[in-house]
Amino acid sequence: MRITMKDMNNEMLQHSKLPDLILDKLMEWIMSGKLSMGDKLNTEELAAQFGVSRMPIREALSNLEKKGLAESRPYAGTSLITLTKEDVRQIYIARTALEPVAARYACEKITEEEIEKLRKIQEDYVRIVRTDKLEAIDVYQQNRLFHFSIYKASQLDRVCEMIESLWDTLSFFKLIYGQKLLDSMDARERMIKEHQSYLDAVADRNGELIEQLLKMNLKKRAEDIPYYSDAYFQEL
Repeated sequence: MRITMKDMNNEMLQHSKLPDLILDKLMEWIMSGKLSMGDKLNTEELAAQFGVSRMPIREALSNLEKKGLAESRPYAGTSLITLTKEDVRQIYIARTALEPVAARYACEKITEEEIEKLRKIQEDYVRIVRTDKLEAIDVYQQNRLFHFSIYKASQLDRVCEMIESLWDTLSFFKLIYGQKLLDSMDARERMIKEHQSYLDAVADRNGELIEQLLKMNLKKRAEDIPYYSDAYFQEL
């Protein structure tokens, strides 16, 4: 069988994408709850599970560390992080510093097409949140899509990367807390109302208003980390 240059290029491309594909799958497992805080990530076991060599696994785990979701220790290997209450508080403080700024800039640069897209995302969000039986992962993903559709309109790419890293690190907490929050219909309606206030501010291109709204809501979250989540955190 004759191997062409195209075949070689396709094979190289496939191998170069392997770490990203593995990282995507690990993120999916985190979001679905298949992986939990503190879980050990064994390179050999993952390589066997994915049917690949250890090299793309190591690269994927390295990228997971860069996202702030894993940590590697000598002789102990790589494990997913365990967030403390203080960790969560500091992440919200960082989000409070960055997200209102990105949203304010977004109001200056967002297009009518992007606003219409945001309206559709909000419609889907409302539908998901009002579903009788819903999973935190579905709400989390749609919520994330909504927020980043605003932030990325700011064209502040580096700021958005930092915000995305903070969201990644907080994903464990958001899923644990989010599932409990969704048990309350009042809480669901508050979430919808909060989103609508952001959408209205963006549609009016009122950067000052959305900046104030995000600061107020994120500051409140930093101050009101739910006590019932003690079981999920290591004490300081």
